[in-house]
Amino acid sequence: MADYSVKKISPKLGGERGTRNPNGPTSSHDLVEPMEFLYVELIKALNKSVLNPITYACVPTVEITLGNYQSTTRGLPVGPDGAWNQVFAFDKSKADVLSVALKDGNTLIGKRNFKLAADIPSRVPPDARLAPHWYPISSTVEGYHMELLMSVWFGTQADEVYSNAWFADASTVPPNKMPNTRPKLYLSPRLCYVRVTIVSGHDLLATDPKRTPNVYVKIIRGEEPYQVCLKTGVSAGTNPSWNQDLTFVASESLEGTVKIRLMDIIKPSEEQCIGTLEIKLSDMAALKVPGAAPALFYDIKPPGNTYPEGDTRRFSSTLKMRLATDQSYHVFDECIHYCSDYRAFAKGLWPGTLGKLEVGILGATGIPKLKNMNHDRSAYVVAKYGNKWARTRTVVNNKSPKWNEQYSWDIYEMCTVLTLGVYDNHQVLRDDKLNDVPIGKVRIPLSLLQWNRIYTGSYPILVFGKEGLKVSGEIQLAVRCACAPPTLIFFPPSYAFAMAPFRLLLPKSHYKSPLGLPQVDKLQSFAIDVHCQNLARTEPPLRIEVVKDMLKPKSKEFSLRRTKANLHRLNKFYAWVSSKYGLLDSKIRSTTDNTPKWITFAVCFCVLWVLPHVLWLVISLYPLCPVGFIVYEACKILMECYRTRNGVGPPPPLVLFDAKLSMLDLPNNLDEIDEEFDASPVDQKILKMRYDRLRDMGADGMVFLGEAAAQGDRVYALYTLCTKSTILRICLMVLLYVVLLSYYYCLFEFLVKACITISVFRWVNFTFARLDLPSALKNYFRRLPTNEYLMM
Repeated sequence: MADYSVKKISPKLGGERGTRNPNGPTSSHDLVEPMEFLYVELIKALNKSVLNPITYACVPTVEITLGNYQSTTRGLPVGPDGAWNQVFAFDKSKADVLSVALKDGNTLIGKRNFKLAADIPSRVPPDARLAPHWYPISSTVEGYHMELLMSVWFGTQADEVYSNAWFADASTVPPNKMPNTRPKLYLSPRLCYVRVTIVSGHDLLATDPKRTPNVYVKIIRGEEPYQVCLKTGVSAGTNPSWNQDLTFVASESLEGTVKIRLMDIIKPSEEQCIGTLEIKLSDMAALKVPGAAPALFYDIKPPGNTYPEGDTRRFSSTLKMRLATDQSYHVFDECIHYCSDYRAFAKGLWPGTLGKLEVGILGATGIPKLKNMNHDRSAYVVAKYGNKWARTRTVVNNKSPKWNEQYSWDIYEMCTVLTLGVYDNHQVLRDDKLNDVPIGKVRIPLSLLQWNRIYTGSYPILVFGKEGLKVSGEIQLAVRCACAPPTLIFFPPSYAFAMAPFRLLLPKSHYKSPLGLPQVDKLQSFAIDVHCQNLARTEPPLRIEVVKDMLKPKSKEFSLRRTKANLHRLNKFYAWVSSKYGLLDSKIRSTTDNTPKWITFAVCFCVLWVLPHVLWLVISLYPLCPVGFIVYEACKILMECYRTRNGVGPPPPLVLFDAKLSMLDLPNNLDEIDEEFDASPVDQKILKMRYDRLRDMGADGMVFLGEAAAQGDRVYALYTLCTKSTILRICLMVLLYVVLLSYYYCLFEFLVKACITISVFRWVNFTFARLDLPSALKNYFRRLPTNEYLMM
């Protein structure tokens, strides 16, 4: 069986903790391994020939060679002053001599060599960048006297030129495709729900005055291919009424318009527009608290100019609507189970930040080749958390790429998930129609991580397909949730940090005016389209197929494997409850030894009747003792909080996948997996086999659901009987009267304690009062009717 666990690694992480904050978050590259590069910055070339410049004019190109790697300025765009302004990066361990050759077409003008050990300086940020220098190029061709403005230095990925450099391993990439290989940060705009409530229409006129209009309202937002078109139901009459909500998704800064069309259905296959209206999103009511926008009347413009020229009289149909941008909601653009953000659109409703999420993407190993491809993958990683997307550089033709790039995000909620996707960059090829191919994804729940602890591991990249679960390599990561520690050991945490586990997970609007699950799923598809549209307009764009794969929701198609897994989870829970109760039953209730029974009853009696009076006596006589005890316990709690937040002690192992829980550890479940991806099989034998298997498995589920439904029927029957039966109603009224009377005379506490004491006395089941038969209440509940007899 394949190993799907997270393997512990020990990389040589770089960076030093700052002297100003030795315990807090560190430099921007302390979670990655330092990678040393040889940077060559080419500015421009200058022809200083004393002869006729027209005769000896040239179009210079520069070729840089280090070992087997070669890069050239051929094909690079040239500025108005003949400048390239391009940085090339090489692995300095590949050779000892750097060669810079200047050419005019295919004619070699001259060459200059640099010895790596003696001629090239090192630069460590935050040192300023090296100033470019004019290097004369000794020419062997008569008439040429060239100088090259350039700078050469040793640096790491901490250099600011790293994100724009042309790496030597990507020398085969065409210049116009080079921007698609560089690391970038993308900020997707925040999303907002736009709610259009169509209340009613007034004085609507059809094109034919002899007929009554049969109208529905159509709302259009956006442009193709991401256009959203929503429709109301059909209502007839000159004053139709709809009272229907139409909701879609828009992104900040809430620019653009909403087009409203009134469509009159003349025939089943023929309709005509009888009115238009365009509303800007910025003109709608901005709701930052749960509520509804005011209903206003809007004049509808006829589709054509129907008024005579010069006529100042105007008549307009009106539409009563509520138009609002619901900024108090969080727009679900991810699967609810893998959500990375729960903030509302309005910034004033955001909770306080808890800390920083810092991720070092070190590298990957074992990435397989694509079928029908002879070369290795050109892999890059996309990390998403919140509305911030990070894309690493593309390492071309390498099955074990090394990125060593670090990114950070603000943490507002710990019950969120970080998603990292690995993709094969097909934009480095010369075919523009190829899409980037997903290799696999890794998801890390932040709730499994401790504060201020670095988790370094090799995470398996899992891919689930028709052939089962496969590992498409491993990705090495260093993850840390950093927060500012207390200045003193016993200093309490901040208010936001202490109250974070108890505050609302979603904004208040989701609880006061909740959205239905079908509506959330529909709006999620709208949100994904909006993200694709916005990120496609960046330069270079984040690929649409990558965005859709990162935001892909969980499949809701039927899966026999997942059904069995969910049933197994329920059985596991009930088995755990039964085992705990069975342990108590065997040790106390079912045994014939009365000693544990008397001990249990005595403890219950002391806790209910004796202990409160003893505590009150101790507090009255010795006030310093409980105070000291409370201070001691508080110090222990704060010490444990300090140890947890600062990463003291061994970390718990990260478990991100359980093959046994997912029912993927069985060798004979390949057909069940194939059934998930083959919704409509053609072979009748396969169809019959799957149907028979579903019947066998469905019998257990049917019986389980039937028993649960029967218990619910009995509870409902008991409620119905209590409301109809005179005797039971009298008993309940007497019981209620006793409770109220005891409460009035301050005997309620005594009554509760007496009921608990009697219940414990009955439960421990003393041998002298033992009755190994069901009680009267159980017999009565068992006799309550169910709806089983109504089912055929």
